[in-house]
Amino acid sequence: MTADLPNLGGKKSDLIYIALKRAILFRQLLPDQQLLEQDLAGRFGCSQGTIREALLRLDDDGLVKRSGYRGTRVTETSLEEAVEMVRIRLSIERGVARKIATADFSQHQDKIDGVIRQMAEAHKQDDLYRSSELDRAFHCSLASAADMDLLSPLLLRCALHIHRFTLSSVEVPRRFYQEAGVDVEHRALLEELTCGDPDHAEHAISDHLAHVLSRWTPSLYQAVGPSVFNDLRKR
Repeated sequence: MTADLPNLGGKKSDLIYIALKRAILFRQLLPDQQLLEQDLAGRFGCSQGTIREALLRLDDDGLVKRSGYRGTRVTETSLEEAVEMVRIRLSIERGVARKIATADFSQHQDKIDGVIRQMAEAHKQDDLYRSSELDRAFHCSLASAADMDLLSPLLLRCALHIHRFTLSSVEVPRRFYQEAGVDVEHRALLEELTCGDPDHAEHAISDHLAHVLSRWTPSLYQAVGPSVFNDLRKR
């Protein structure tokens, strides 16, 4: 599970957290699979306390559940949960888009430009996991720029489990990732969001989410309902 991970430095629990998180997202660790601290400590060559620290972070993400006699087990994002998370995410991001459209974006520009540059590098390296992390960072940075930081944890949670549903699905067409140019897409989206027109910005974020879902996970897109992405928020 640690193969191909970058040399992150810092705490070993960070590396283990990323390794386990990636394994869960790509179904190398399956739903309801038990994760034993002693076994993982032997596998990673560390203390059980280090493993416990990583598992607690995964529990906070909702990727595992730690409970009594059943120990720690991998959770699953169901279609029904993914649908509701898409609806919640869409509602949040529409509000963010409307605020971004007329906000002073100058103090956030460098940070978001940096995320987009990292997206380009991850795309060159065909690193789908890192791209998904950067996608969530991009959208949460927009929430911060819109002065809606309190919604960032909810947005991050929804985006993580939507990505989990998508990345673990057999529907994912690998060629789309190779051809998409995620940095180009998000650069174009940023230009539309900062256009000065809240209605246009809201349409842009709605179209972006609809496009991503219809391309990567058609079943989820259809379950949410294409019409959900078409109507502007009522004012």
